[in-house]
Amino acid sequence: MLRRLKVLFHYLRADAAMRRDQFDRAAERLSKVLELEPGNPFAHHDRGVAQQGLGDYRGSLADFDRAIAVAPRMAAAYSSRGISWKFLGDFDRAISDQLAAIALSPHLADAHTELGTAYFCKHDFDDAVRSLTAAIDLAPKNLDCLKQRGIALFCRGDFKAAIADLQRAFESANDTYALLFLHLARARAGQSWAAALETDAAKIKTWHWPSAAVGFYLDRLAADTMLAVTTTPDEAGEAQFYLGQWHLLQGEQAAARKALEAAAAACPPWFNEHVAALAELRRLG
Repeated sequence: MLRRLKVLFHYLRADAAMRRDQFDRAAERLSKVLELEPGNPFAHHDRGVAQQGLGDYRGSLADFDRAIAVAPRMAAAYSSRGISWKFLGDFDRAISDQLAAIALSPHLADAHTELGTAYFCKHDFDDAVRSLTAAIDLAPKNLDCLKQRGIALFCRGDFKAAIADLQRAFESANDTYALLFLHLARARAGQSWAAALETDAAKIKTWHWPSAAVGFYLDRLAADTMLAVTTTPDEAGEAQFYLGQWHLLQGEQAAARKALEAAAAACPPWFNEHVAALAELRRLG
């Protein structure tokens, strides 16, 4: 009884830490649980999730492996391991784990979402859209999934279809990345975009990243100013993507190619801008 109370105590502390994004403290508490119950698959799984929060995706694999070894029908462990594989750039293993999770729990919406994301990272936009559609059917209020499907449709070249998803994602959450891709989808579909972007931009501040890209598209910020707003190499890569899209809309293909190549090189392979840059470069030929 005393051991069980200690396990509960540490688990409650770990849960509280996770809710505050204190992943190091959560991992410490879950390690205490595992000292008391070494074969607890839920503690292994949750410690793996905490390690993901710390950015230690390689380290998280051992905990997910252990959870699966103890509880081989634990769908969440396969799905969580698949997320780690995605961030490690192994999209084939990510897909395999998400498919395993779905086979065990067909209604696990997060697994369908992550499966769609992994297909997207492999530039398999048809399967990405199908998987993300399944996820949306299971969790219609998941706006991130809706945005992701819109971006997958954009990358596939289905600009008109992308607009509905991206517009809903933006209007429901004021998601600036959704707005940027919505603007690009409208422009690429031949729709009038200036007035709509002006109206939508009133809902966000345009001097931070990524909102600075919206200010750039509205001619409120120069390209150099937009690039200077970024604070990390990843953000700088994203900025190159939006600069490349602007050049493309101006008919400046050489400048567009240069910026898109810079975006593809700078952004991690799971970033939307990395995938979209490569899709655009393929369209440019």
